Order: sequence, then C-alpha cells, then structure tokens
Amino acid sequence: MGAMADRINAIHVHASAPGGGVHGEVRGHSGVEIYFSSGYYDQANERQLERQLESLARLLWTARERALRTSMEELNVYSDESILSYEDETFHEERAQMIAAGQSDDDRISVSVRGMQEWRVQLAAGTLDALNERSFLAGLQIAASRLIDDQLQQINQLKVRVYQ
Repeated sequence: MGAMADRINAIHVHASAPGGGVHGEVRGHSGVEIYFSSGYYDQANERQLERQLESLARLLWTARERALRTSMEELNVYSDESILSYEDETFHEERAQMIAAGQSDDDRISVSVRGMQEWRVQLAAGTLDALNERSFLAGLQIAASRLIDDQLQQINQLKVRVYQ
C-alpha cells in the first residue's frame, strides 16, 4: 500500500452533535460508528434525533476532509479539487449536485446527502418505539455504509463519464 493510502486508512476523527447526546467517529475510507450518551436514546424524539444526526454527519465529514487535506499536504500530494480543465469543471459541478443515499434493511432509517454538504436523516414514524438502541444503531450503520457505497459508486461513474 502507498503512503497516501496508509495515511487515509490511519485517519480517525470524532465529533459530537451540538447539544450533546449524539457522537460519532470516522476511521479510514469508510468506517463510521455512531453512539449515544447514556440515556439519550430513551429521551429523544424522532425529529430531534434526525436533526442531531444531520449535524453530526456534517461535523464528521468536515473533520475527515480536514484530516485528509492535512495528510495530503504533509506528503506533498495535490488535491483533486483544483480545476485545470473543462472536464474538471464539469466533474466538480456534477459532483456538487450528486445525491447519495442509504437505507436500513427495514427502511425505517434513511440517510442522504447532496454534494456531501446537505445531509438528511429521516426516521419512519414509530422507529424509536419499535427499535431498541442497539437495533437502531445497527440499522443506522447499515444505512450509512450504503450511503458511502452509493457515493463511491457514483463518483467512479462520474469520473468515467467525464474523463474518458
């Protein structure tokens, strides 16, 4: 594995949603773990939890991107964010509008993001009553993993379409 790949795999960032109660970590390319403060899940309502999870996703993504940029700078690797051609401009514009999504197996938990900026978490009515904390977190993990897979697949397809 190359030095940059090793650095990406070593990335480990964490964040807490404003107001506390909801926390998360991102490791490497796609490792995501979400957890709650003791007793938070039993006191939360679905709309409140959706907003907290959206805020946490934004914070985690920002922290991951910052850590990635730092690693790239330390290795004198240039970011693919520079726009040097018409193709680059097209790629960046289309990526900014890309919507990635993932759902839990029971469709109770949906996570989506536009351009890795506008996060949306939707919980079906009655989700918190139907699922205990462990089951909820497992479903959220599945939804997040599927979102990451969807994003990567769409990015790869976009690269092929724009650059080849």
